[in-house]
Amino acid sequence: MAFPYKHVLLVGATSGIGRGLADKLVQEGVKVTAVGRRQDRLDEFVKKHGESKASGAALDIAKVDQIPRFAAE
Repeated sequence: MAFPYKHVLLVGATSGIGRGLADKLVQEGVKVTAVGRRQDRLDEFVKKHGESKASGAALDIAKVDQIPRFAAE
């Protein structure tokens, strides 16, 4: 079954399983907006895949008060 989405927002995409999933989705032709705490890792992800296939957004989901502003942006 083909993945039905062309662009996904993936929280936790800067390490571990999240990073692996983000890389796989990009390889399958899906644009990924990677979300994570560390800007350096987000920048590395975008550099690896290119701005046409990847973007990054810094957010620490443990800081719940920042989520509404993040969503609005």
